[in-house]
Amino acid sequence: MTNRKEPEIRFSGFDDAWKQKKLGEVFNQTVEYVNPNEANLALWSVTVENGLTPKTERYNREALVKKNDKFKVVHVGDIVYNPMNLTIGAVGFNKSNHSVAVSGYYITMNMNDEFSNSYFSIWLTSPNAIKQYKLYATGSLIEKQRVQFPILSLIKTYIPSCKEQEEIGTFFKKIDDAIALHQQELSTLKQTKQGFLQKMFPKEGKKVPEIRFPGFTDDWEQRKLGELAEIIGGGTPSTSNIEYWNGDIDWYSPAEIGEQIYVSGSKKKITEKGLRKSSAKIHPVGTVLFTSRAGIGNTAILAKEGATNQGFQSIIPKETLLDSYFVFSRTHELKRYGEMSGAGSTFVEVSGKQMAKMPILVPNFNEQKKIGAFFKQLDNTIALHQRELELLQATKKAFLQKMFV
Repeated sequence: MTNRKEPEIRFSGFDDAWKQKKLGEVFNQTVEYVNPNEANLALWSVTVENGLTPKTERYNREALVKKNDKFKVVHVGDIVYNPMNLTIGAVGFNKSNHSVAVSGYYITMNMNDEFSNSYFSIWLTSPNAIKQYKLYATGSLIEKQRVQFPILSLIKTYIPSCKEQEEIGTFFKKIDDAIALHQQELSTLKQTKQGFLQKMFPKEGKKVPEIRFPGFTDDWEQRKLGELAEIIGGGTPSTSNIEYWNGDIDWYSPAEIGEQIYVSGSKKKITEKGLRKSSAKIHPVGTVLFTSRAGIGNTAILAKEGATNQGFQSIIPKETLLDSYFVFSRTHELKRYGEMSGAGSTFVEVSGKQMAKMPILVPNFNEQKKIGAFFKQLDNTIALHQRELELLQATKKAFLQKMFV
């Protein structure tokens, strides 16, 4: 354990050394058993992601209560943790305005008055705390190690004055509130996109969508994907020939296609000779890469020309017939068709010929471009909020490492 008695970053006005204390001086174990039905208490659980949270529908409360009525009460402001999962951060405060019940296996505790709830609600899941839990956990197997309260009470940590605790707790609450707001905004945007996807493409059996841009009234036309685009597979040059590799031609594998919309630089690159000596082909900008095996249906748009290995059936839209972003926005349909049409004994794979047969309803090219541009703007907004959220989360992680001892 570190011998430092103050963190790297502190608020101005605080210069006293932090004092070392055992957690047994901070927390008191509570054991108050209850039958949730008789006490009319909601049954909650502890998760790593959300701390103390209401149980989801997958839990059958009635069956649990019949087996064992010894649940524990968690009063407002009390803390609860799962001794088996504390080493991964399964701990939470009751921040609601009412008492709740939890499994009798959990450890429940309250805090002495001279310590701040807001401070310890952050510290208990901080990297410093997790490191201590792992050091003190008992059990013969790592996956079965536990931190019961008698062990927790022995853990030592440096703690600032109550006033500084409050300052630190308030600071992190502001960050957490900002993270929660961005998460909510991101969730709302994704739900909005799903709503538009359902209403801006025709439902099964229909030839027009519920929502259209002004000026477009014609029925959408049933076509085959191969009539509107070339479907091109990929290939891999011999890995034993160094002349084929480390060139300047992007060469993608399915593992590189994640949630990004555009790709413009692959992890591995091949040479012109490697391209000629394999079935790989150069695809133009605007090609929609479509993974065709071992995870069918991931897509991305080429922002720079490149090639792929054989794990793709890439869609190259024909000029004035198919808009790249329009077809990219229909990824869910491409994926569903690929999964239903794929075949193979070792792993499911969909062929280029099969993808070319995919039926697809399309409007005229101008309407496609309007729809594609609309979803592109929406996706860009989602990506911006995602980056802002990740930046906030990274900022919190950095402060957690520098504002605790």
